Amino acid sequence: MTASRRPSTRRTGASDESTAPAPAQLDLFPVRPVVDVLDARAVVGPRTGVEHLVRVRLRPNDAPHLVFHDRHGWYCDAHGPSCQAVTLARDEVR
Repeated sequence: MTASRRPSTRRTGASDESTAPAPAQLDLFPVRPVVDVLDARAVVGPRTGVEHLVRVRLRPNDAPHLVFHDRHGWYCDAHGPSCQAVTLARDEVR
């Protein structure tokens, strides 16, 4: 008995257009983040160890990220040190 062979469903010789990354979309009206540098002693208290306190809104209507700089380094209150708001806050303070 001979085994029947089915034709292969793989495409051979085809270009890899389906795996190519999509081009980046340009924003016609880019939204800039809102960054406010706050007085840490007035907000947290006079005995605080916080050196810098920054409120960052990635979009004007979004909830704010509170970014602290203290002896532990730079970090977002809700998301930690890897948050995008930390980079924006650090650049604003410099």
